[in-house]
Amino acid sequence: MPVRSANRTDSSRGEEGRTLQIGAVAEKIKDAVYTRYLPRNAVYALPKKTEEILTVRPNDLRDRHLVRLDTDNLDRINIEATGQPKIVLARKEQNWTIANRNGQPANGDEVRRLISALNDQQVTRFVADTASELSKYGLDQPQLRLTFSSFASENTAETGAGEHPFLTLSFGKIEGNDIYARIGEEPFIVAVNRELLERIWVDPLQWQDLTIFQFKPNDIHRLSRMTDREESILRSGAQDWKWIQGAGAIDSADVQSLINTLASLRAVRWVGPSTPAHGFEQPKLVLTFTTSPDDKTLHKLTIGARTDDAMWFAKVDGREGTFVIGNPDFTALNLPWVKAPVGSPSPNGTTPSPSVAITPAPAPAGQ
Repeated sequence: MPVRSANRTDSSRGEEGRTLQIGAVAEKIKDAVYTRYLPRNAVYALPKKTEEILTVRPNDLRDRHLVRLDTDNLDRINIEATGQPKIVLARKEQNWTIANRNGQPANGDEVRRLISALNDQQVTRFVADTASELSKYGLDQPQLRLTFSSFASENTAETGAGEHPFLTLSFGKIEGNDIYARIGEEPFIVAVNRELLERIWVDPLQWQDLTIFQFKPNDIHRLSRMTDREESILRSGAQDWKWIQGAGAIDSADVQSLINTLASLRAVRWVGPSTPAHGFEQPKLVLTFTTSPDDKTLHKLTIGARTDDAMWFAKVDGREGTFVIGNPDFTALNLPWVKAPVGSPSPNGTTPSPSVAITPAPAPAGQ
């Protein structure tokens, strides 16, 4: 009968290998196979599941996680993609910065999301155990490479100052729903779901912090807004405003709601470089403001076209790229500054009916 062998050696105890041979299906015993355990040289019948358990391939025993990043030692993430500038994300205490963009704040939540996505990513299949045909998988010149490093600010007895890479992850060709990947200089080629690429941003603008403005509402001193007309107001007290350009009774409550939104404005996401499709050549709304009587810095927010998901493209002077704001923020920034006259449409679109005084009819004569 054909025989397969399973071998076990315990070198820590100095024991020799032990062999279990699996033979044919048992003739008169249901769902069993013949086995022989050496050196006893006796034949046994064991459940057929024994054969299934022991008939494993090396890949069945391999860790299917793509990577296991040591976040305690992770201080730098380098992202290098074909046709894109290099991105260096650097940890500063508990925050992240874009080191090669003058250390500007990065979107820390998205950096942590990326790390979590990579640690959770499972290999869909093990492709090759040798790296002799890297070009076949597009890994001789990968389209994307991530390098993870620790960083020492000064020389120590253990390490020198600077960046110390501990893991490199390369991505090659896409084939079907998979993309080929390789860890460092390991010989193994694996495949992972191509959707992982969408979660690794290669445009440095997308990694910017979502905070657009970070002021106290009372810091905003002068405010101008351009829609189909231009309006300008100047603070004249804690909650009071006066016209520079405009007329009518100023609605302090709506102006305060606008100011509160503007002073702490946050993006929903960064899109990337500004393009004509974002609608800034014919903007829907432009807001400019200063933050004190002596402040010469003019802050400018431009809101362009609506996005496909019912939000709004926006940009600010002094920062590169386009971001998206939510519709509630746009509504607050577009609130009217003039009090609605009595009898004007209410928020639900109806016009209040004027009250009518009823005068009793005069009593008949003689009564």
